[in-house]
Order: sequence, then structure tokens, then C-alpha cells
Amino acid sequence: MAHGRFADDFGFRNFTATRLQAWYRKEKTRWTYTLERFPVYHIAALQIQYAWKAHCQHKLFQKNNSHDGVATASRSPRLRAALALQSVWKRYTNRRIYRYYRDLITFQNTGDPARMLRTINPSEAGLLDAAMGAHVRFRLGGMAFPPTIYYKIFTRKAVCDVNAFSPKDYTLARQTMPHPHSKSKKHTCFIRVGNAYYRAKQAEQDTRFWYRRIENNGWRPVTAKVVADATNDPVAQATNRKSSVSTFHYSSLVRKQDAEKQRRLKKRMWMHKLYTQGLLKETTTRVPSSSRGKDPEEDDDVNNNNCVKVADVLDVNFEHAHWEEDADAMFEWASALDYDAYVDEWQRLGKTASTDDDRGY
Repeated sequence: MAHGRFADDFGFRNFTATRLQAWYRKEKTRWTYTLERFPVYHIAALQIQYAWKAHCQHKLFQKNNSHDGVATASRSPRLRAALALQSVWKRYTNRRIYRYYRDLITFQNTGDPARMLRTINPSEAGLLDAAMGAHVRFRLGGMAFPPTIYYKIFTRKAVCDVNAFSPKDYTLARQTMPHPHSKSKKHTCFIRVGNAYYRAKQAEQDTRFWYRRIENNGWRPVTAKVVADATNDPVAQATNRKSSVSTFHYSSLVRKQDAEKQRRLKKRMWMHKLYTQGLLKETTTRVPSSSRGKDPEEDDDVNNNNCVKVADVLDVNFEHAHWEEDADAMFEWASALDYDAYVDEWQRLGKTASTDDDRGY
């Protein structure tokens, strides 16, 4: 270096440029690794983008409403083309956002529930142990788009509810017999002693102050929307109200029988909806006009219309050369419908491993 200048000015510039390029490549790799390591950054970015788009759409809607005299037909071709492109792009981005959220909960019976819950709800993560056999399920839901990820804690080990064995409130005074002139209902029962029966009057039991089992274990939000109070979430409020159980039986055998009845009822309703609204959807038929003395060519048009309607229902193009293969594939799909397999797959989806599972997470 002589007189404040480098002897090799060109080489120094190349050295500086190489150092800057190496630093940029290093920082870019570090940023990419950080984003891939913490998926919450993706969720936060999607939430911010959605909020900004909703704000812009609201402003645009207010601007369009201010011009009530401008009709849709009077819009310029350039404006209509812009609206069409915006609609297509919005549909593409919405599908991409949904696929991202869907891929987050595609795991089945994998993952440590305590470790997952520690990042969501640390106060309850310490309550999970191997003795309770707990696992966590994740689902998509919400009242608006993009969807919100909800979680719920389940236990597969036996839970003993001591109060369910004797739900009476023994702190109240013992119920007295009704007065003979009172208007309260009296139940007559018979007591058998040997071969003799004796009539006895029994007062009606008041069950208003009896024990009521309340689960208080609804679906709670996971994503960035949990910054607000989770109890204000409409889905959490609805599931908490729905989870209250008024007729919880203490016997596990009776509970299993009730669960089996509910499963059969749901399967019956599912099959009824399938056959009434799905595969066996009735088509509107027309009366042939040839019996009324009209042109037979009109009958051909009517038959063609009926064929088109049947094709729409079965989703098979009968005018195609390979329509038989499409029809066979449709019937194979319909005959392979299995409600039990569908329920089993739905229960495994988005489910972590159990706390008492010996397998590695």
C-alpha cells in the first residue's frame, strides 16, 4: 500500500467481492435452515399475508360500493380481465395455503405427545404420563379461511370417576315422605318377602342437585390466532358445551355398549345419506310425447336429455370410446366403500403416539 492506495487495486476489488458473495451465500443458507427448522414462521407469514389481503379486499370493496351507478356490465374489458386474473390467483393461493395446513397433520400414530404439547400448552404438558395413556389429535377447523389447527387430548386408559358411582348429594337433608294431602306424585311399588307382596309408597327422588360429569375438554386452537384468549374461540366454546355428559355410567361395559350403539347409528346415517344423496340420486324423467301424437323425433331429444342427466350423475361420458372402463371404475369405487375403514383412517389421521407406547417417537 503506497500513498493511501493499494498496490493491486484490481485484486483487492476481487477479494472484496468474493468475501461479500461468500457472506451472502452463508446468510442465505442460514435463513433457509432457520425457516425450515421452525414451521411457525411459515404459519406467521401466512397469517400476516392473509390479514393484509383481507384488508386490501375490504378497501377495494368499499371503493366499489361508493360507485353504485357503475354496473357490472359497464366495466371496461381491462377491469374485467383484471378481476378474472385476481380470482384465479386467489383460488390458486387458497388451495396452496390449504395444502400446507393439511400436510402439517398427515402423520398417523407418530410423535411424542408431551413434547408436542410442550410447545402448545406447557402448563398441561407436565400432566401427561405413561400411566394415563394419553395422546393428542389435531384437526383443521374454524369459522374463516385460512383454517385453524385445533388439538384435543384423549386418554385410552381407564378413568375412574368416583362420583359417578354415587351421584347423590349427601350434604342435603334426608328426603321426607310427602304429606297425604299434598299434590306431589306418589309412586306405588311392591316389596316381596318370600311369596308375599307388600305395597309401599316411595317419594319421588329429586335429582336436581346430583352430580353431573363435565368433560371440559373441547378442541382448542394452536396457530397464531391463539394470541387471543382461547376461550373466546367459537369452536372451543361450542365443543366445550357439547362435551358435558349428563348420563355418564360408572361401568365401562355399559359405556362400551353405548359407544357401539352410537357407532352403528352413525354408520346407518352415513349409508342412508350415501344412497339417498349420492350414488342413487334420482333423475327426473319425462313422459314420452309419442303417446300424445307428437313427432317421434322429439322423443329422441327427450331420451338424449335423459342420458345426459344420467351421465352427469354417474360422472361417466357415455359418448367416449372407453366409457365402459370409466363405468367399471365407478362401480368398483362404489362397491369398495367401507365405513369402518373410513372411520379407522380418520381416527389415525393427525394423531400422536400414546404416552405408554414403547416404540421410539
